Amino acid sequence: MSFDFLIYIFLSTISIFFGLIYFIKPNRVLPIFFVFGLLIPTSNQFMSYTSFNGIYFYDYFFISLTIYYLISLLVNKKIFTKNIINILLGLSILLFYFLLAISNSVSIDKYLFRDLRPFITLGCAFIFVSSIKISIISFKALINSLIGVFLIKILFFIIILYGASYEDLYYQNNIFRYFDAVTFVASLLIISFMLVKESMLKHVSNFSLHLVLALALVIVLISNLRILIISLGLVYLFFNKTNFIKKIIYLSVAISFFLFYSTIMNANRVLDANSSDVVALQIVSRFAPAVEKIVEMKPYEYIYGLGVGTTFEIPWFEYRSLDTKLNTIDSTYLSLFVKYGMFSILILILFFRLLLFNINNRKIKKSFIIFYVIIFLTMSSLYQSGTVFHFLFLNLLFLSLKNENTSHPLSINS
Repeated sequence: MSFDFLIYIFLSTISIFFGLIYFIKPNRVLPIFFVFGLLIPTSNQFMSYTSFNGIYFYDYFFISLTIYYLISLLVNKKIFTKNIINILLGLSILLFYFLLAISNSVSIDKYLFRDLRPFITLGCAFIFVSSIKISIISFKALINSLIGVFLIKILFFIIILYGASYEDLYYQNNIFRYFDAVTFVASLLIISFMLVKESMLKHVSNFSLHLVLALALVIVLISNLRILIISLGLVYLFFNKTNFIKKIIYLSVAISFFLFYSTIMNANRVLDANSSDVVALQIVSRFAPAVEKIVEMKPYEYIYGLGVGTTFEIPWFEYRSLDTKLNTIDSTYLSLFVKYGMFSILILILFFRLLLFNINNRKIKKSFIIFYVIIFLTMSSLYQSGTVFHFLFLNLLFLSLKNENTSHPLSINS
């Protein structure tokens, strides 16, 4: 038994423990598990420690969460009302695509199971918005927790930067960048700060709020993700109430910091982006595997796609001695369209319905939609490890701010 697998077993055991405690103290366990999930590095270079055949260590906790939710439906005798329609609808979609996989003679292997990830993520998000009816953590406690998480992540990054050595040349050459679920939680916090700063200051001190904001900006900086800078910049430009001249100044400072960091870290992927040839090559390398699939698709397959278990061939993975078959490419839109055709629109609509469920303010809703619409261009978020924590964070954040009176069961038909 490898050391990597032992770590996976250890993390999974902790998740199972939290899952069992959830049956006793659900409201107390969820915030603790949220912090635990953020602290564990879920980035791709640590996938061997946190995932086994596409099953992440935290999935075992969500199994308990799902069982608890279904038992609650039975006890409250609501499973035979509109909740059963929602559950059956989700299961029907899953069944349709697995029957399609069988008809296409798709092997029952890790690639098939990995395509469960978007459904698992959305299923867990559905349970969050259906179950969390009241604030289960104060905003002050949430901010203090994030300060601790961000500090630990920054320290972890520094240790990696100066002490780690990867056999995979890609990760070694890109050791200056690190991103996982915490990166996107930090981004969502930054957007929330832009729009509801006054509400936040009613619950925490000015020092604490600006400290967590500064740490969140550092988390985004060390990710070295250009798409994050673009998406956050556009949200700030269009939705923040600051004077336009000040916006330009602040954005210029932020971009300057990003370019300065990229320069001292010798991040050629960013520094060479001013060359049209380099940009064109990056775009082709990202999207070509999906475009090839789309070209080969029959007209009727544009409606429901090629189905689950469909993989993309990434030939340049050979130099890293990696599996050249991937379930997704670096684009949510292309990945979902190849697999689910026009039905992928329904998946995206459900994503946003669940993400924004506890938010009433239209301006805030639009800001998060713009953020993810841009992110989806170059990231396949529904397949990324830790995306489920995006939903959990926004539930905890906006319920703790009391921007919504209560959460209530979601009807997909409504």
